[in-house]
Amino acid sequence: MMKKVIPDFQEGKREGLVTLTRRASLASDRYRMLFAKVDQLCRMPEKKMIALTSSVKGEGKTTTSSNLAVVCARDFGKRCLIVDGDFKNPTLAKQFELGDEPGLIDVIEGKVQLGSAFRKGPVENLAILPMGRRSGKENNIWTTEEIKHVLTEVRAWFDYIWIDAPPILPLFDMSLISDSVDGILVVVRAGEVPEQVLTQAMKSLGSSKIIGSVLNRAKMEWPAQYYGYGY
Repeated sequence: MMKKVIPDFQEGKREGLVTLTRRASLASDRYRMLFAKVDQLCRMPEKKMIALTSSVKGEGKTTTSSNLAVVCARDFGKRCLIVDGDFKNPTLAKQFELGDEPGLIDVIEGKVQLGSAFRKGPVENLAILPMGRRSGKENNIWTTEEIKHVLTEVRAWFDYIWIDAPPILPLFDMSLISDSVDGILVVVRAGEVPEQVLTQAMKSLGSSKIIGSVLNRAKMEWPAQYYGYGY
């Protein structure tokens, strides 16, 4: 059963790190509201490693995870790590304007130590683990034993670990990630994905670790004080 649904928190058509470029905006406030709701849901029992996914590509999971990580670290003072876990379409480095530097794939392949792959985020308390230098011949990182070792190690270092996971459809087996994380947020782009596609994605997910869904790009005409979240 789908649990808490947190309505649209973006504004207009702006993409990217709005929590950095427009900190005082309504959009940034909604990201703070979103984190506050997630934080509340993650307290009992404690959940700190959260994967963000979507039914298909292009629903805004990277934008959502990136802005959540920023407000979590800067506005709530949590030690945060955001990890690029989308091995087929890694975009976290571009989102944070990082160069072609070692990252997660280099750690998994034994080329660098984990500590050397972290990048300092644009705000205090935020670290970034990009995908790294891909050759195009990599296997699915989520089938490796090394990824489990990485996640176990970072769990002890941070208050929250946000994982930008691959979309569920058409082929990815999300159970590979759900076994390693404490919770999953599903990003849904309003009006873009057919209901049957979303239903198929949720069925394939089939995980008790779903803590909620984020409705992205929904158009709401009523004032912000009337926004809530339902079931």
